[in-house]
Amino acid sequence: MCIIVLFFILAVAAVMDLLFDKIYNEWILIAIAAGLSYAAWQRGGYGILSASIAMAIPIMLLYPLFRIGALGAGDVKLLAAAGCFLTVRETVICLGLSLFFGAVLSLIKMLAERNFIQRMKYLLSYILDVWKCREWKFYRQDAEDRKKRKEGKIHFSLPVLLGVIIYKGGFY
Repeated sequence: MCIIVLFFILAVAAVMDLLFDKIYNEWILIAIAAGLSYAAWQRGGYGILSASIAMAIPIMLLYPLFRIGALGAGDVKLLAAAGCFLTVRETVICLGLSLFFGAVLSLIKMLAERNFIQRMKYLLSYILDVWKCREWKFYRQDAEDRKKRKEGKIHFSLPVLLGVIIYKGGFY
């Protein structure tokens, strides 16, 4: 039953992300409350501690991507909320699968928009600039212009949903 609730939470978040271009904090809070409640019901205080650690993993690992603007806060919070329903190991695996599906979706989008070489040149330029300056910088190129066209943007909630479905759905 718990896995159905998690799938539902992630599916609603993906639809919300697609329709409104954001995942509302109220939905994230509902997801966290449901996950922590389930963890407490199943294993008491140890369950809450384990769920809290599983929640912290995506936040710690994805925070650098959020800081440079490569990932939205809602995506990080969504993965953290999913961690409430998963073990630490499952959270790490689902995070890895989500990043893999995000990369595949990004590649498909770049090929469809015919800007793969342009995006790879910008990425290389960004990496070299960060290396040379020895400080992190915001990643997005002409953020306002790209925001209007939605170029280069994927809704990471979809790869999160896919990653969890593939792993917890028994396909992995």
